[in-house]
Amino acid sequence: MEQNINPQIKKSDVFIENGQKLYSGVISIGVLCVLVIFPLYYRDFYFDILEAKYRFYYLTMLAMIVVVLLVSLALFIVDCLEFKLKHTKLLFRRFSPKEIKNTMSAMDWFLAAFLIAILISTFQSDFFYESFWGNEGRFTGLFLHLIYIVTFWMVSHLYRFRPWHGSLFLVSAMLLLLFGITDYFKMDILGFKENISKNDMFDFTSTLGNINTYVTYVGIVFGCLSALFTTEKKIWKAVIYYLAFMIAVIAMIMGNSDNAVFAIGVVFGFLPFFAFRTREGIRRYLLLLAGFSVGALLTGWTNVSMAGEVLELRGFVAVIAQLRILRIVAVALFLAVLLLYGIEFRIKDQADRKTDLGMRYVKLWAVFLLLCLVGILLVLYDVNIRGNGDRYGALKAYLRFSDEWGTFRGMIWRISIQSFGEQPLGHKIWGHGLDTFGLMTRFYREETGRISGQVFDSAHNEYLQYFLTIGVVGFVTYIGFLVSTLMKILKKSRHRGWGLAILFGAGCYLAQAIITINLPIVTPVLWMLMAVGAADCRK
Repeated sequence: MEQNINPQIKKSDVFIENGQKLYSGVISIGVLCVLVIFPLYYRDFYFDILEAKYRFYYLTMLAMIVVVLLVSLALFIVDCLEFKLKHTKLLFRRFSPKEIKNTMSAMDWFLAAFLIAILISTFQSDFFYESFWGNEGRFTGLFLHLIYIVTFWMVSHLYRFRPWHGSLFLVSAMLLLLFGITDYFKMDILGFKENISKNDMFDFTSTLGNINTYVTYVGIVFGCLSALFTTEKKIWKAVIYYLAFMIAVIAMIMGNSDNAVFAIGVVFGFLPFFAFRTREGIRRYLLLLAGFSVGALLTGWTNVSMAGEVLELRGFVAVIAQLRILRIVAVALFLAVLLLYGIEFRIKDQADRKTDLGMRYVKLWAVFLLLCLVGILLVLYDVNIRGNGDRYGALKAYLRFSDEWGTFRGMIWRISIQSFGEQPLGHKIWGHGLDTFGLMTRFYREETGRISGQVFDSAHNEYLQYFLTIGVVGFVTYIGFLVSTLMKILKKSRHRGWGLAILFGAGCYLAQAIITINLPIVTPVLWMLMAVGAADCRK
């Protein structure tokens, strides 16, 4: 049979396969640089952590882009000499008006629209230079976004996902988290805090800097590990994921940042929509809850028994770690899991053991979440409209919105909305320019300084930041890109466990983004993980 195959066709297949391998090999190096090396990289400890991470990321990605273009040029020359541009013509044909609808997914269209929106936003900005480089903010200007978009497209379309790449990401993450845990015990094993003032010393941790940034990263890892443990079929891998999950729980609480609550809410609020479809999924979810309770219990006990030797827990994580009911919850959950495994063992019919549960428990959970949401809204109404905050004790500080709420986030959000209302129509549609929030709100600096003693160059809310700086059009296209990408990963991932892991890792980041800053320290990890997840959806 092989003798009847046209040699030219075989040669063409080899050319395509070699091209795919070249692209994937080059891009794999870039992916691993961002997911494995980038989080651990530093230069002058915390003193230039933002600039160092930013330079490492864009230089690495520019190198990857250049090499991919050189590979493309080499393949084009071979195609020209050996195949008379057969493959090049086929490529361009896929973008013809007739075929482009089969080539471009919703994710691609939203990404293209987002690119156009930020280009227009920057070029119509009153501060073009600052908008392009982001030098008046956190370096998240047009330049960095162009790298995000180009590398996302390359990775999502040319990279081949390998689960061991994800494993290396988790190994790197564990090193970073363990370093953060040692900071909680005031060990400073790498000397990061030797020359930092005592007032700032405990606001920075691990190799990421600010504790909010650190916990945002921990949230990504927390989400990934929760999904991986829930879906893993091999027992030895599930055990490893569970131990890593416990480290993530402890690191998150010891990170001392309230935005951890958002990641916790995403995992335990939405994982049941996937876990509650099988008996094993329910057991794994209960084990996650039990493990979280134990991790919080251990951290709370350490915080009390080693007072003075460890950092003092504060804020909402301190409330969680000090809950007396944790012991009862942890024991009850472990007993419930043992009971469920006992019931499973007594089921003699192997087919019954593996039968899916359908959607009935998922629907019950959806009703439960809806009731919780209604309850939260009623409590917020009771505190903020009716003025009954005192009945909620220490929680009043989190439930009542004011200028002081969230370390003055309430004030900066109020000013953000006021500033948006003062903008001309063009800036409302296309924004003030990427990362020009500080310039946009410069007339409020006297007020912010008087109330908080600070000058803000960010809205401390990633969505509000985008809404103000790239306008209604840019904001809508960005949200569309996020939703379409995550939906694609959810529906089409080939490696189901890692697809769900990326979905929850990204979800934890995006939930925390409600109160955090978009920085080239953790945000590149988000973009790369989503690109890897999208790449895993290709046939």
